[in-house]
Amino acid sequence: MDTIPTRISLQSHLGTLRYRGPLTVWPNTIALGIEWDEETRGKHSGSHNDVAYFETSVPNSATFVKVGRKFDKKRSFLEALKERYAPDKVDELEKVDITFGNKVAERVGFDKIRKLQAQLDKLSLVALDRQCIAYPSDGLCSFCPSIQDLDLSCNLFDHLVDVAKITVQLPRLQLLRLNGNRIISWELPEKYEHAFLNIQVISLASTLIPLESISRLPKLFPAARECCLARNYLASADIYFSVTWRSLESLDLSYNRFTTIPSLKFPDGATLRITSLNVSHNSISEIQATSWTEHTPSLKALDLRHNNLKTWKDVDTLASQFTTITDVTIQWNPFMDGLAYDDVQLAVIARWASLTALNGAKIDEKERMNAEIFFMAKVAKRQVAEFDLDCPRWKQLCDIYGPPVNSEAGRRSSVLGIVLLIDSEEKSRKVPRGLTVQKLKILVAKWYKIPAAFVELALIDDDGTELIFEDSLREIEFYGVEDGSEIKIRVKR
Repeated sequence: MDTIPTRISLQSHLGTLRYRGPLTVWPNTIALGIEWDEETRGKHSGSHNDVAYFETSVPNSATFVKVGRKFDKKRSFLEALKERYAPDKVDELEKVDITFGNKVAERVGFDKIRKLQAQLDKLSLVALDRQCIAYPSDGLCSFCPSIQDLDLSCNLFDHLVDVAKITVQLPRLQLLRLNGNRIISWELPEKYEHAFLNIQVISLASTLIPLESISRLPKLFPAARECCLARNYLASADIYFSVTWRSLESLDLSYNRFTTIPSLKFPDGATLRITSLNVSHNSISEIQATSWTEHTPSLKALDLRHNNLKTWKDVDTLASQFTTITDVTIQWNPFMDGLAYDDVQLAVIARWASLTALNGAKIDEKERMNAEIFFMAKVAKRQVAEFDLDCPRWKQLCDIYGPPVNSEAGRRSSVLGIVLLIDSEEKSRKVPRGLTVQKLKILVAKWYKIPAAFVELALIDDDGTELIFEDSLREIEFYGVEDGSEIKIRVKR
């Protein structure tokens, strides 16, 4: 009989058996208290009629069942491996009688054994998720020495050492997935401290790994380049590590409960190699001063999707703190509510100088220039709320393009005075505000007797820079046109 707590599977539903004993509502039988991995299966947190029988890691994830329920059989690693990858099991191989003198010996068909070993020997990628594996196996070096990528997600390991007893026999193993293993003991005897020495990618999502065990990860996985700690109910603003994780390049903290981007704390305050941070699907609502910029000069990619950033000031704070970021993903935050997607893209690009990619799309030089000019025009017209004109970013923009002219008089009028340039000819025209690029092209075609399809328009900036009107459905003010603007006409044939 397994000790409590222990991992169990009941009709393929995983859980942790946390109680075995009497329950007042069932006086004639033994009750089993189970904390389910699928918290929606739970009805309470280990209590009944105000009596606490056990505690759960996740609130309202437990139920009681009667002792007669039959749990799914726990298996060893090798049993699961043979069943999935070698359909001819050794115990089912045909038996052959061999006579040595007067003695009759019985052996298993050696040809089929060699075939079985050949099947397992070549495996480099092994997926054994949801196989009820609870025990390690010996002799793996001879059966499956080539495994490099191993998925042991959602199994029934009680102790991390049981996983270590498997990986220590796989010298080529580089990628290990332990997602969904609610390991009860993360302690590792000194004998097995080198069991994960060569692991480069470790995934520990939905393991409910405690913070004190997270602190030891750099020692357990000293060569890991990528680490996933998603779905672990983490909420601390600081994550402490016992030693510096010098190999780490990518950290996934998505689907947790952070309210701010957590800081990583190391005893020696060393510089880290991290280039990618995923904090999507959290509850981040404030951006605090962090040590990320100071200790992670290589950080390039930041995923902030599905958080709770409510104001554009949060975006400005991010842009000022995370100055090394070139690729950010930030959709599905409240500050975007009610705004057109394209307008949000332009505003984020203009506010965040270091970006070369936004929400999965590359930002080229022309797009950045368009975004910044459009943003400056809107700021000059006081159409941008929550933007500090004393901030360093505004000074940068003014240094690049010059301070914008505030056209209050022009805004009071319903028309714009523009100057059209074609070849060496210059002509002033009045056009209504809100005119689209397409309608202006039609007017130009009428005025100059040229087909509208051949008309290309560009705004001439103060320094002579040309900004082409690429989107015919946009209003001309989108491109920064205001009273007195010069617009160049090209005829494309």
